[in-house]
Amino acid sequence: MVLALAAGCSATKGGPGTEKPGGPVSRDLVRPLDGTTAKLLSVNERLRFVVLDYSLSPMPGFGQRLEVVRDGRKVAELKVTGPARGTTTAADIISGEPRTGDVARVE
Repeated sequence: MVLALAAGCSATKGGPGTEKPGGPVSRDLVRPLDGTTAKLLSVNERLRFVVLDYSLSPMPGFGQRLEVVRDGRKVAELKVTGPARGTTTAADIISGEPRTGDVARVE
């Protein structure tokens, strides 16, 4: 009987076959408290602006400063300047080197 209890406990510690459906969870899915995160759709390095997609989050106001995160590290800073259309808006690159696919969030 003791062996049965021990075997049951080991399965709850994340052993093989205990993964949740849908695979591993990405850190990009964690949202800040105010809920504003965006995915960078495009980056124009020459003109120093990006296009942000807010399909899943409320869009920040013009003038809002954002940080760009890649692999859990801050890689750039942005300032929302517009224009906004639908769920997308433009932001100027203040510093750093953002890439398409990075995540922007309120500083």
